[in-house]
Amino acid sequence: MKQLIERKQYMRILRNLKDQNIIKVITGVRRCGKSTLLQMFVDELLQNGIVQEQIQFYNFEDLDTLALGDIFQIHTHIKNKLVADKMNYIFLDEIQNVKEFQRLVDSLFIKKNCDVYITGSNAYLLSGELATLLTGRYIETSILPLQFAEYYDFMLLNSSNLSKMESLRNYTTEGAVPEYFNQKSISQEQADNFMKSVLNTIVEKDIFQRLNIKDKHDFNKIIDFVFDSVGSYVSPRSIANTLRTHGTIVDNKTVTKYLDAMCDAFLLYKVPRYEIKGKELLKTLNKYYLVDPCFRKVRLKRDMKKDISHWLENIVYFELLRKNRDVYVGKIDNKEVDFVVTDHEGYTSYYQVAWSTMNVETLERELAPLNAIKDSNPKYLLTTDLDFNPVYGGIRKLNVVDWLLEEEVSDKAMGKSKGISRGISREIKEKSRGKILELIKNNEKISVPEIVEIIGLSISGVEKNIRQLKQEGKLSRTANTKSGSWIVNNS
Repeated sequence: MKQLIERKQYMRILRNLKDQNIIKVITGVRRCGKSTLLQMFVDELLQNGIVQEQIQFYNFEDLDTLALGDIFQIHTHIKNKLVADKMNYIFLDEIQNVKEFQRLVDSLFIKKNCDVYITGSNAYLLSGELATLLTGRYIETSILPLQFAEYYDFMLLNSSNLSKMESLRNYTTEGAVPEYFNQKSISQEQADNFMKSVLNTIVEKDIFQRLNIKDKHDFNKIIDFVFDSVGSYVSPRSIANTLRTHGTIVDNKTVTKYLDAMCDAFLLYKVPRYEIKGKELLKTLNKYYLVDPCFRKVRLKRDMKKDISHWLENIVYFELLRKNRDVYVGKIDNKEVDFVVTDHEGYTSYYQVAWSTMNVETLERELAPLNAIKDSNPKYLLTTDLDFNPVYGGIRKLNVVDWLLEEEVSDKAMGKSKGISRGISREIKEKSRGKILELIKNNEKISVPEIVEIIGLSISGVEKNIRQLKQEGKLSRTANTKSGSWIVNNS
């Protein structure tokens, strides 16, 4: 039986957006779970009293659905099924397969009794006419494959005997496309063949067909090069020069076009460099991270464990991307900082990633870029080491497994996990919130990074506790800007 993995973060987003006068746009790489997420949301609607007649779900990868006709025929079909005087929930899955879909979406949106959800596997969905037509009327939620906490949660619920560290090694090398695990329960070969087919579909449908690429030789050379260079600085010029030395002549513009196409298909994520001293983005030498490492494994047939540190960096990038507003790679003098992060409140923090720094020389090398940064923003070194989170001159070294799992394991998984109880978890959270309130009472201007430094939680952990305090009515703020003040509401 096919096993479904609940995507709690994304389900919370959909719940919060339900019945809001805005189009919900769900994007992400193929097979990352967009359709399943919508089906789970539909099931929840039905459980909460919405009747089936109020829900219309159309998958435009299905030829039977496409057979409904053009946008006018599809519009008429949907309109004739609307329930009068009640909210109707319209789900249009892979809508980019419909010609002029933008006009269809707009027409449904302006109806007062339609709550519209659309998905797409290419950034084209939000380009051109749709962006112009619906400016200010849609909100995008970008779906990624399973984060490590979801993966570990799933493994616990399925009686896995793997330790956290063993789970991280597997996650780092085999990735986290949800359907992969259903296929793997049959055989590893079938799981790998499934991932090959997904990658081939992305390349054929979302890149070759969209760009009308006839000569595929150059593209295949470029995708192989980038897949083999994840976490390294590259530019169109450096790629073209390297390929030229191996007999493939391709110009910089073509390389740029193909890189952009892979990013538009959500296969690659481009991360620009940020000059920390000058506080500006640099125009050359970006990094690219791969949405799922298994794509590299099945295409290049590499032993992923040989460069596992690079893939740990890949994992950390996407975790930071899920939780923050902006993520860059950093430059300070002639040193590289793995990640410069700006959270949703505008605060900055810095991250360095290494598999292990138990070797003194490795530790000094990884600390050097962070030590070169002279501002007071939080600095973190993430590794797999188990050395009780030491602090080096204000730089906090954290175990990356604990950091990835921080406050994310579900209640069900916590109930099964040895040595962890809901009561203990609740007590820890209550103590953290009490400490935060105490700090704010003593300093109404205290910042989130200052709270982080004092109580030892991560920024995301502090922010989560603050959100809970606000929801409970115990805490409020005079303004959302840095100049605002905290107010502790005495109950």
